Amino acid sequence: MSTLAVPGAQPAVLAAGALIWREKHGTVQVLLVHRPRYDDWSIPKGKLEAKETFPAAAVREVGEETGYRVRLHRPLPASVYLLPDGRSKIVQYWTAAVRSRIGPGPKNPKEIDETRWVQISEAEQLLTRQTDRVTLTALSEQLAEDTARTRPIIIQRHAAAVSRSKWRDGEKSRPLNSKGKKQAKALPPMIDAFAPDSVVSSPWKRCRATIQPYARLSGLDISTKESLTEAGHASEPSRTAAVVERVLREARPTILCTHRPVLPTVIDTVREFASREAALELPRSDPYLSAGEALIVHAVPGGRIVAVERHQPRIE
Repeated sequence: MSTLAVPGAQPAVLAAGALIWREKHGTVQVLLVHRPRYDDWSIPKGKLEAKETFPAAAVREVGEETGYRVRLHRPLPASVYLLPDGRSKIVQYWTAAVRSRIGPGPKNPKEIDETRWVQISEAEQLLTRQTDRVTLTALSEQLAEDTARTRPIIIQRHAAAVSRSKWRDGEKSRPLNSKGKKQAKALPPMIDAFAPDSVVSSPWKRCRATIQPYARLSGLDISTKESLTEAGHASEPSRTAAVVERVLREARPTILCTHRPVLPTVIDTVREFASREAALELPRSDPYLSAGEALIVHAVPGGRIVAVERHQPRIE
């Protein structure tokens, strides 16, 4: 996600958060936090740190404010508003589910002194800011459509690689360059925010090197598919499409790493499963994704894609 810079304007404040929900006793509950400094109730959120992506920041901030480690599901509408000093603040939100308890509660009681699970009707009354109530309404609409709990399929273009003209030992072994190595190192927190539990990749070196840091962090094996290589795709693109279709139909949280020349077939296959609104968000022209960029498509059981987002690891 990117923000537009206005000449002479102060940089926008970037923040991220998540509206965590669960079903309990036959009703949906959401988790809100109380900020003593403002004496208000809000959705957990916080500012991005240096070189941090929106998804990674959302998971980190939720953990610090609530003591819960979460998995992000589909995005919610971003909030954009002016701060008293004239700067704009952009907050990206997701729906989220608890993965585990990582602490007894808020990390800093001076920032957050209470967390509370409440039903949506109570949350509507408790939330202080109108922008938070808009976010809550968006979740309610997703729940009504049964599209709030999604499974992420991450289409990952390999990180920046040594140029073809400078590598003489064949495409299979062409490695990442220095920028690409930094991108690969920066990817795990961004990818882990969506917690894929399956890793599928082209076996060529630059793809495996891109996702190896995440696979190692998560203790996952990399399943390689020759049809995701440039050569395999060139000879039998239908096999490439079949691999992608299988991943989508299974709707298992998965990261799939491939090459730029393969992306048209991958994205055309994704488009066949996408809702009309989601299809409009898919890239349509070469290079489709920049080196190291991830396209996250959010699928419901059966493979229908209901939301799309794109993220790039931040290395500077």
